[in-house]
Amino acid sequence: MLLPRPPGGYMRRNVSTLAIGLVATTIAAAIATSCGSSTEPKNKTYISTMIAANEGAGHTSPGSGVATFVDLGSEIDWSLTLTNMTAVIASHIHGPAPAGTNAPVIFNLFIPNGATGTVNGEVMHGSITNANNANISLDSLRVLFNNGMAYVNVHTTANPGGEIRDQVHPSN
Repeated sequence: MLLPRPPGGYMRRNVSTLAIGLVATTIAAAIATSCGSSTEPKNKTYISTMIAANEGAGHTSPGSGVATFVDLGSEIDWSLTLTNMTAVIASHIHGPAPAGTNAPVIFNLFIPNGATGTVNGEVMHGSITNANNANISLDSLRVLFNNGMAYVNVHTTANPGGEIRDQVHPSN
């Protein structure tokens, strides 16, 4: 049995099918992008080099620190190293905020059981995943890191609002 010829011929039907497929693919790609799909390269490194001057005018401290973040795709591994820091009570990632402004905590990096003594060296390392951080998705955190809209802050008993800080930014 032969099927009747479609109006406009077989070529028109094939072009219409191709156009519908192209539109569907474009819509699917747009939805994936808007839902936070990341095209960031794996193993991208971000850094925050913290000093007292970043806390504001007139703020002084002999301490400094470096927070390093390595994006592995399904998690962001991090390490926190401090130098000449005394009585540390907490360290967090804050955001979104440009340099010089304050923002809420996004992720706790280091919360000791009481103030530390003087710290010199790596104090903590870990991984940020979507499962262990309810405050922000990894894709949203990547956006903040790439745009310098997150910062790491180290709090001490002498400076509970923050003793050293710096924006997180790509290092490579």
